[in-house]
Amino acid sequence: MTEKPSLREYLRRYAEGGIPREEMIATIAAWDFEEEIQDDLVVEPTGQDNVFTLVNGAALLGTITDDDLDEIVRRKHARG
Repeated sequence: MTEKPSLREYLRRYAEGGIPREEMIATIAAWDFEEEIQDDLVVEPTGQDNVFTLVNGAALLGTITDDDLDEIVRRKHARG
C-alpha cells in the first residue's frame, strides 16, 4: 500500500520556493482530500493531514495568497 503524500509537507516545500505557483495551484486543486474529523469535544486540532482546512490555514498565514486560494477553489469545483 502506498502512503498518501502530505499536504502539510507540500505546502512547506511551496513556501520554501521549491514548487512553482502554477504547479502548486494545479496540484492542490486536484488533491485527494480526506474528510475532516469533527469532534465538538476536542478543542485542539486533530493533526489530520490532507484536509482542505490546511489550505485555508495556509491562506490565513500568508503561505499562499487569497488569489491562490480562490483559484484552487475555482479549479476544485470545476473538477466536479
